[in-house]
Amino acid sequence: MKESYKGVFLWLFQRVSGLAILAGVTIHFYYMHYSGHIEGHEQTEYETVIKRLADPYWIAFDLVFLLSLIYHGFNGMWGITLEYIRSPRLLIFFKTLILGSACLLIIVGIYIITL
Repeated sequence: MKESYKGVFLWLFQRVSGLAILAGVTIHFYYMHYSGHIEGHEQTEYETVIKRLADPYWIAFDLVFLLSLIYHGFNGMWGITLEYIRSPRLLIFFKTLILGSACLLIIVGIYIITL
């Protein structure tokens, strides 16, 4: 019975992370690409971007966005792996690869965001 609850939570978090990604992409594109333009300049100024990235709100937003993206993508790959890989040795290999890659991306992402 406990295993079925785990599956429900993974399913629910997959949907919640998808909604967080949708909201995050919308916010990211608006604020990072379409706001802060100076008349006569098509691109956002470097100083504007640096100022935004130093704001604790944007750091928290970027961290939540990063973790949602990594969870959503790697949880999807985890599900595909469980569904299609039948060999126990290959399953262990791919699970290790998925977990290792996700952990590495989280560490590098947090490092870059908090520079």
